[in-house]
Amino acid sequence: MRVKTLMTPDPVVIELPATREYALDLFRKHKVRSFPVINKNTKALVGIISIKRVLLHPDEEQLAMLVKRDVPTVKANDDLKKAVRKMLETDYRRVVVVDDENRVLGILTVGDIVRRYLAKNEKLKDITIEKYYQRNVGVVWQGTPLKAALKALLLCNAMAIPVIDDEGSLVGMVDETDILKDSEVIRVMKSTALSASSEEDWILESNPTLLFEKAELQLPKKPVKDIMNRELIVATPHMSVYDVAQKMVQYHIEQLPVIRGEGELVGIVRDMDIIKVILNK
Repeated sequence: MRVKTLMTPDPVVIELPATREYALDLFRKHKVRSFPVINKNTKALVGIISIKRVLLHPDEEQLAMLVKRDVPTVKANDDLKKAVRKMLETDYRRVVVVDDENRVLGILTVGDIVRRYLAKNEKLKDITIEKYYQRNVGVVWQGTPLKAALKALLLCNAMAIPVIDDEGSLVGMVDETDILKDSEVIRVMKSTALSASSEEDWILESNPTLLFEKAELQLPKKPVKDIMNRELIVATPHMSVYDVAQKMVQYHIEQLPVIRGEGELVGIVRDMDIIKVILNK
């Protein structure tokens, strides 16, 4: 199967130079996680900008400073396996489809592959997720403050993380968007000590400081349990790749906690995990 069969053609792009606010307006309008970024004059691909990078760097107004530039690219006629291999090698959820002049023709995401291929391929009913789901999974306690939960997500390099109660039982899932949607950017005053040479005795004696204003991302002071999703959509180790893909499409989610027996959490299966089946076919 060719990349062009599954890609989204002519995606919305952002031209540089552009501002942070312009990007945020586009994210609100189109409700996507990222956009390709191109050079205004040449139309050539510059990189990708994600909503996470914009939100986590509130003090940076120039979008060019937030663009991820080393993004994987493929051609429209490339085999789907090549695109999947690049996603897995770079741990990146999308590849940009470009022409010979490095101009954007389309974008192919993990979600596109799950929706347009895995969830429609009934041959995958015979393949279980047993060797694809992750056993080593980060979790957060339901009383964890949102700021700490976001840090846990970033350290795990995950989009969502299971939430457990005092007994260690699975009680919910929290997504990065659940945390960031309630955030706000505030302006705060910071101070820093001015350095001085040994000849400038008056500076050393007065110990002057420089005050400056800085933008910071502020999260509500509430625990994870207040925003987590309690309606759990789960998988079991012997569920098929096809059935998991179907659930992901039906409920618009990218990962499912994997349980065994009476709800024992044993791992998590991501859409990035199940696309590996394509390389084994």
